[in-house]
Amino acid sequence: MVGKAVDMDADLVKSLFAVYVVSVSLLRLMSAREFFRLTAMKEVWGRTRGLLIHFVTNVVLPFLLAIYFLYRSIAAPLTF
Repeated sequence: MVGKAVDMDADLVKSLFAVYVVSVSLLRLMSAREFFRLTAMKEVWGRTRGLLIHFVTNVVLPFLLAIYFLYRSIAAPLTF
């Protein structure tokens, strides 16, 4: 029983960290100043593809991980 509680806590921390990453990435993406990696991606891949790659890797993927780990932290205690 203790092992499941530790797994739940670890998954909850992972999900909170992923939410933090998503929020910071969204704030950087919407700010007036452009992040240097985004500028580099736009120069290499073009404006549309650079924004898409940046959005998927820095917002969508962490958001999906946050949902997954949050689900695991909630559903883990329910399994027998």
